[in-house]
Order: sequence, then structure tokens, then C-alpha cells
Amino acid sequence: MNSVPSFPPPPLPPLPRRSQLAVASLVLGILGLVLCGLTGIPAVICAHMARSRIRRAGGAASGDGLAITGLITGYFAIGLSLIILLLLSAVAMPNFTRARHTAQHGSCTVNLRLIAGAKATWALEHNKGPADVPTDSDLFGADSYIRDKPRCPAGGTYSLNPVSKKPTCSVPGHAY
Repeated sequence: MNSVPSFPPPPLPPLPRRSQLAVASLVLGILGLVLCGLTGIPAVICAHMARSRIRRAGGAASGDGLAITGLITGYFAIGLSLIILLLLSAVAMPNFTRARHTAQHGSCTVNLRLIAGAKATWALEHNKGPADVPTDSDLFGADSYIRDKPRCPAGGTYSLNPVSKKPTCSVPGHAY
């Protein structure tokens, strides 16, 4: 009987190794979606590096699909974070503007009260009547009631007015 010699089957080619950067990009991309973009940029960087290494490996590495998915989720997470940032700034800017105007109004009111006090003291010490108007040199200076003339934080100018009237600011709404 002629027997055909049996040979062992040829060894299988080694399976390509999965790129760990591709896995990392996918995980970071998914985390970026969950955490609203905090890991989106590292996901994109890892995905680009993984795709480049997979191409250079010539079939010895796999995971291009994972890298592409990490790339897509990373870019989506970055876009999501930009949208959230724009929405938050749209809400915050009017509040910041309002707070600045409130602070300026409060500071201007303090300045007007300071000027009114100096004007009243000047009128009392110099026996001035209700129609008399002080000058800047009467109230402001090193030897006067206020060392430096106060300035409105909103850029307005102060009018001293007669003794019987309160000082005023040229900015609408700035009064006490």
C-alpha cells in the first residue's frame, strides 16, 4: 500500500497586533463625549498617531477602525465643548456687563456723596449761601477737603452745582 506521507499543516501567519493607541483614542473619544470634551483633543492626537503607525506597520498592526472611531468621537467631543462654551459665555456676558455697571454706579454714588460732603463743609466754613457754587480749587487739592478730584468710573464728568443742589454726574442714572 502506498501511503502518502502526511505533513503537518503549515503554520498560520501571526495575527496583526492591535494598536494600543487606537484603543486609547476610542476610550478618550468616548470619555470626551461623556465629559463634554475634556479628553477630545488627546483622543484626536492618539487617533492620528495610531493611524500613522498602523499604515507604516504594513499589516503587522490592526485597529484602524478603532482609530477612526476615536477620531470621530474626539472631534465630536471638541465640537460639543465649543458649543457648550459659547452657550455659557452667551449667558455669562450680560451678567458680567450688568455687574460692571452696578459697580460703576456704586462707586460713582460714593464719589458724589464725598463731593457733597466737601461742598457742605466748604459752604459752612466760608458762610456761603444756597446759590453759591464752589470751584474745583475750593474743594480739591492738597490743602482742601478732598486731595484729588474723584473721577466717575464710567467716564462721566461731575458738576459741583450750587450749594442747595446735589452734585451730579453726566452719565445717565448716576445719582444718589
